[in-house]
Amino acid sequence: MSHVRGFSRRRFLSGVAILGATPVYSRLAALPPFQPDRQWTGDDFDEGHDLLRNPRGLLRQLGEPVDHPEAYDVIVAGGGISGLTVAYKLRRRRILLLERERETGGVSKSENWNGIEYALGAAYMIDPEPDEEDPAPQDVLNYELLVELGLREKGEDLAKEHGKRRRWAGNANHCVFTNSAVVPEQNVYTEQNVKFFEAVNESDNFPSIPPADQRLVHRLDTLSFQQFLLDAKVQQELYGATVGDIPAGGWEAIEYYFWGAFGTNSWETSAYHGLNFFAAEFGNILVYPGGNAYIARRLTERLRLHHPEIIRTGHCVLLIEPEREGKAYAVLAYRDRKVHRYHARAVVFASPLFLAKRIIPSLPAAQLQALDTLDYRSYVVANVLLRRPMRRIFSDKHFADGYELTRIHGVDVRHAKPEHLSARGVFSDIVNATFPIWGESDYAILTVYRPYPYAHGRERLRYLTYDYVEAEIRCAVLEGLSQHGLRGSDIEGVRLTRWGHPMLIARPGQLAGGVMALAGRSHPGLYFSHTDVQGAPAIENALASAHATVEAVTAYLR
Repeated sequence: MSHVRGFSRRRFLSGVAILGATPVYSRLAALPPFQPDRQWTGDDFDEGHDLLRNPRGLLRQLGEPVDHPEAYDVIVAGGGISGLTVAYKLRRRRILLLERERETGGVSKSENWNGIEYALGAAYMIDPEPDEEDPAPQDVLNYELLVELGLREKGEDLAKEHGKRRRWAGNANHCVFTNSAVVPEQNVYTEQNVKFFEAVNESDNFPSIPPADQRLVHRLDTLSFQQFLLDAKVQQELYGATVGDIPAGGWEAIEYYFWGAFGTNSWETSAYHGLNFFAAEFGNILVYPGGNAYIARRLTERLRLHHPEIIRTGHCVLLIEPEREGKAYAVLAYRDRKVHRYHARAVVFASPLFLAKRIIPSLPAAQLQALDTLDYRSYVVANVLLRRPMRRIFSDKHFADGYELTRIHGVDVRHAKPEHLSARGVFSDIVNATFPIWGESDYAILTVYRPYPYAHGRERLRYLTYDYVEAEIRCAVLEGLSQHGLRGSDIEGVRLTRWGHPMLIARPGQLAGGVMALAGRSHPGLYFSHTDVQGAPAIENALASAHATVEAVTAYLR
């Protein structure tokens, strides 16, 4: 059976083989057999494309919609982190949230195996506990939201307290390794490198989201992150210090970080967004069991507790159109082979921006053109289920106590094509799913991120089969970790999740040139709330959009 639908065998063997030139399936005899429910979770590529390729044609085919005459104050189209936060903050209004999938969360979803929650997508957030002397407004809003949800407590020390089901991770929990050894910290980032990024993180010139300083936007967003790291003059001008020479291992670790965080490489990513992400990693990150799904689930629980019918899943929004001379909106959604029409004074589009082109055709022509310039990258999350706990598999504490594991290969990434490097290395990073529960389990799960950081990666992923990707992940994980203690017999199975359009490419110039402002521009009664609106994929960006949207909607409905 072919592993790649629509690809020639020659192209499959030459272009996608991993770990050198050896085809994956030549190694399968060495892998332990396992037969899980072999279906992708995550995005349904075929259904999504079929439903949204021609929404008006589908509406004509299905006939007159079922009309729901009740007029809501707000309808939220999309149940990811941003949409859930908007709905939660506006829950005392007459509000309805429509979500296409069976469960809410967007890419913030999780599953459970042997009592361990593991992430299917977004794994963590930067801890938002505000600085006492100079609190950032977004940190205050995010922290207060987590406290209100019971997901943070003031004064807690998450580096020490074991019973919280949440934990901080920092530099000490990041393990960089090769196939044979743990790489010493100084061989990844020098002391000067670390001090520079820590200084950026504490600086008044930190590139905040949403941007607070347009001068800084124009200075950084016109450069790629790689260009910024090579430009000591700009570093000195903005931060009064320079990053210095970065070791080869550091350049490689940075590249794989960008694969995982953006789906891109460092030379095609805006320095503004790149520095916003990367410098923040030199503070505490906040990890929950199952990743950011823990937050999405709590938001969902609180909303349904407030009103059981506030969220309706299984509703694919097909069309949003103005009515009553623009003073209200109709939302048409597909469910169970019927189209339903809902009405609201205001609509919040809390879905990826590229969908707005088809779902809201009444947008101004210039905005539709801006939306058409946006591009996305795809990735797979492979959860490798292990029969032994981390402390019994790995004797080295860097693995046993680690949260994020990054493998490097000794490659000069500045002179390697991402497609070729991706084919060899396969995964960008691994996170330890038992880390937030302090490893208190008789089992373990490695959450492996496998991005496709090149132009046609999404199309390739669309045609790769489950069997092929599972074999690819098994081989890569065993090659990377077998000398550190992992055995083939440790692997109970691999569960795969694929995401088709989760990562908007944060190209240089999109912020400074006004493309993102135009693409995500709201109108009276019609608002955009999604991580895409801020120009890069992160839960912090999703929350920033939500906070701004709540303020705008509240003012509009007065």
